[in-house]
Amino acid sequence: MGFAEILGQQSVVGLLQKALSRERLPHAFLFTGMQGVGKLLVALTLSKAVNCEQTVAGDCCDHCLSCRKATSGNHPDISLIESDGSFIKIEQIRSLKRSLRFRPLEGRCRVTVIQNAPNMKAEAANALLKVLEEPPPDNLLILTATESAALIPTIVSRCLHLRFQPLAASDLTAHLTQTHSLPPERARLIAGLAGGSLSRAEELVDEGKIARRHKVLEAVANLHQFKAADLIATAEAWRGGNTDFVQDLEWLKTWTRDLLIYNLKVVAGGDLINSDFDNKIATAAPQFCNQHLIEVFEFLCTAQEAISYNINKRLCLETLLLRLHSLVTTNEDSASYSLPGLGKGIFARTFYE
Repeated sequence: MGFAEILGQQSVVGLLQKALSRERLPHAFLFTGMQGVGKLLVALTLSKAVNCEQTVAGDCCDHCLSCRKATSGNHPDISLIESDGSFIKIEQIRSLKRSLRFRPLEGRCRVTVIQNAPNMKAEAANALLKVLEEPPPDNLLILTATESAALIPTIVSRCLHLRFQPLAASDLTAHLTQTHSLPPERARLIAGLAGGSLSRAEELVDEGKIARRHKVLEAVANLHQFKAADLIATAEAWRGGNTDFVQDLEWLKTWTRDLLIYNLKVVAGGDLINSDFDNKIATAAPQFCNQHLIEVFEFLCTAQEAISYNINKRLCLETLLLRLHSLVTTNEDSASYSLPGLGKGIFARTFYE
């Protein structure tokens, strides 16, 4: 695969192609952006292009021996450093430093891609910083990260920082239609749910994930029909088994967002993420005031952040469902009614086991 086949990221790809054509690459890049937007793919394509044996301006031929070795992961001058367990360790960076002492074995440039660079432990980051301060010739380092703030500033300052944008829904729709032969309507739905991430869109092709989303949204769409005891039972059943709690909360965030968008009267055409629930959104949205929806959305974000701290899922779900149910059944005005307990303080009081 060359740059021409990469989905989206025209701005980043165009800049890299110009640098390749002029043979003016920096010694280090930092690629940042959300997961699934092509950071690693662009990094590996760039590593092929700088070592391509053909004279292809600003791209790789993808056919020469060097390109074929890079594609198969067997090029001696292209390496990928990933987390060893939970972290990138000092031994991995020391090994990198030793290899940088020598000239490339076959290609024109040795390329090292450090995936998810913020996973470096402090001593590993400091060791890498010394490499960036005195970069050896004929070497290119490419770091990938979700955001630059997760790295120490001195590392960021010594790299050319390129920001990757979320992929357009139209690009994702076209890709899903062509690659997975999905009907256009289903492809558009998945593209909207993916939020600009290709890897996310690929995961959502799984029928089971979409079916789980449908079950979750059906439950909250019909809250007005529930009694309090039913909500407790629903929360208990919801948290059981192998439930992906983080993903369920993400589905609820898209639902809350759609209700708010509908209430603000800015919905037009495909603005709803859950477009297959448009009728139920139209019914449910007027039952909530906008301030309450914002507070619920903040609650969901906080719950997602708390997952790594052994959150009490049952209490979280009970609180969420009971609050939403009370809003639907009372429909009180936001000027006289607030939602105590939907902020971060509730986690300190009740949500940890």
